Amino acid sequence: MTNQCGDPEVGEGMGARFRSKWPWAAAVVSCVAAGVVAVGVPGADAAQAAGEPTVTRIAPGAGGGHPLSGAEGIVDLDRLGYTEDEYLMSGTATTYDQSGLWTDDGRWNTKVTGTGTAYTTRLLVERPSDPAKFNGTVVVEWLNVSFGVDIPVDLSQSYEHFAREGYAYIGVTAQKRGADKLTQLDPDRYAGVDLPNDTISYDVLSQAARAVRANPSIIGGGTPRTVLASGHSQSAGRLVTYANAIQPKDDVFDGIMVHGRSGGAAAIAGGLPPISAKIRADLNVPVFVLQSETDVPLSSSARQNTDRVRTWEVAGTAHADQYGLDTYNPVNARDKAINDGAATYCDTPINSMTFRYAENAAFSHLESWAQGGPPPPSAQPIDAWFGTLIQRDKDGNALGGVRLPDLVTPVAAYGPNNSGGNVTGACLLLGTTKPFTADRLKQLYPTHEAYVTKFTDAADVAVRFGFLLPEDRAEAVARAQAAAIP
Repeated sequence: MTNQCGDPEVGEGMGARFRSKWPWAAAVVSCVAAGVVAVGVPGADAAQAAGEPTVTRIAPGAGGGHPLSGAEGIVDLDRLGYTEDEYLMSGTATTYDQSGLWTDDGRWNTKVTGTGTAYTTRLLVERPSDPAKFNGTVVVEWLNVSFGVDIPVDLSQSYEHFAREGYAYIGVTAQKRGADKLTQLDPDRYAGVDLPNDTISYDVLSQAARAVRANPSIIGGGTPRTVLASGHSQSAGRLVTYANAIQPKDDVFDGIMVHGRSGGAAAIAGGLPPISAKIRADLNVPVFVLQSETDVPLSSSARQNTDRVRTWEVAGTAHADQYGLDTYNPVNARDKAINDGAATYCDTPINSMTFRYAENAAFSHLESWAQGGPPPPSAQPIDAWFGTLIQRDKDGNALGGVRLPDLVTPVAAYGPNNSGGNVTGACLLLGTTKPFTADRLKQLYPTHEAYVTKFTDAADVAVRFGFLLPEDRAEAVARAQAAAIP
């Protein structure tokens, strides 16, 4: 059998899962190989004819000359061997609403309420410069718009891990607030970007996953074999709804990373989901729920560990932290998206616990799990009375949970919330770091050698339990060796 290009119906190199789940995409990719469909050229009209989105590259020097919220000029992409690109994705989207009663078990049904809503949005792409170094895994992040602008939270935490492993990354402007900010800040570069409402956001995310499978040139030409969804905070709430209501229908992702969720979920249209919502137990792809200490009081009602859902609560960490802020502040200074580019600050030092190590390990486990490997290791939850009152040791650090070496051998008390600051609401999420006194450090670590030995032992335990990757262990131990402790 041949397709409209005269090629075999299924192109060479397409895996069985890809062929069975996305037959239209296999045909489009076959056309790409024949030169009929390409990104950013007139042949892309064939994708529109098939009812799928078209994807066109934004010229690197267009408008202000750089992607908003992008890493270029902030992260040393040359050192990482990565290239940043940006694309417009245009199509028509379907909207949904609740069908029947949505209960806390997450087994939610939907009904179509509209079709044909035209939209244009942007895709922020980070990919290996050498296509041969692409490992076949793509992370598609639902960009967070809690502060009125796209923020690639998962990219900011795990870009070093993505680069080490050869992942490709796509940040999706999925919501109207983010799209409107793009056109406000750089109307020339983002001319035509328009998301008329957030009701289409769920279908826009699905279309982004389909687009990268159908147009591998977006990520340098390598075949995507594992496509993972991710989202943080308000995006995590939308991913809970996506996992329960859209993924069972669309089946476009191989795994989902829900990072920093509350106990509930986002509305899909006019209806309201239950106050507490678990991930449905019959989902056919794995879901990793990754929580900071800040998130626990609001999410404990939805704690779960099942055959398809794994939850980690990382003690001593905050919803957002100094590491992420150290990346975002220069991005904001360049883009002037919040407070005219002023750096965000709080009343006291922001949480500096190494959450990124747990996130890197979580992505590694989710990738393997999605490819048919074993589920990630289980972790005890953070100790909390009634799920909300976190129990602490005499230094003020949380008990229980995933314990990274920086918390097992602490040099400070790490809190989940801060106060004050110049961005309304931000400091509630950024946490605190209260350094120990010199006397307390001397009690814990009489000598520098004692500190390094304890830290190294803790790092080895974390690696053994699967909470720390060997590469991050090496970085962490080197940092401990260089630290002036005591």
